[in-house]
Amino acid sequence: MKTHPPIIRLLLALSLIPLSGSNALATEWVHADLGAARTTIEVGDSKFTPVMPRLDLGLSLMDGIMLELQYAGTGDDTDAGTNIEIADVVAAYLRMETVIRSHVRLYLLLGNAETTLNVQGSAGPTAGSGTYKDFSWGIGMEEQFGSEYSLLTLEYTEYYNHDEVVISALSIGFKLEY
Repeated sequence: MKTHPPIIRLLLALSLIPLSGSNALATEWVHADLGAARTTIEVGDSKFTPVMPRLDLGLSLMDGIMLELQYAGTGDDTDAGTNIEIADVVAAYLRMETVIRSHVRLYLLLGNAETTLNVQGSAGPTAGSGTYKDFSWGIGMEEQFGSEYSLLTLEYTEYYNHDEVVISALSIGFKLEY
C-alpha cells in the first residue's frame, strides 16, 4: 500500500472539512485581496527571502468554493554574492473554505503556479533566468475586520518544490468582498 507524504495527508484531511453553509461569514460573489508576501527561495544550501506585493482576485462558484487568481510582483534578495530576483508569480487556484468561528474562516488553495526568476552573480552579468511551473497549494485564515465585507488574511503558499528548489511564501493582506 502506497503511503503519501505528510503534506498530501494534510491536504486530504483538510478537503474533508465541511464547506460553510449559511452563516455570519458567507462569501460574497467576488473579492480582491491586496497584501505583501515574504517569499522564501531555497536552492541547495542558499536561502533567499524577498518581500513583494501581492494581489488576489476571486470569483465565487458556490458557497464555500471559489476560483482565485494570484499575482505577486517583483522582489529580490542576495545571499553569498548571488542575487535572485523574482520577476513575478502568477497562480490560479480552486479555493475551498469553511467558517471555524463566527468571524474566522479557514481555506485551502489547490492549483498551479508559474514563477519567473532572474539570477545574477557577483561579477554583474545575469547568470541565468528560468520559469518554474508546478502544482501549487496553500492554506490560509482570514478574520473579519471593520465591516462585514473586509477581512485580514494570513496565508502560506508553496509555489514550487522539485529538484532541490523550493519556492514558498507567507503573506498578509487586506481583503474586500463584494
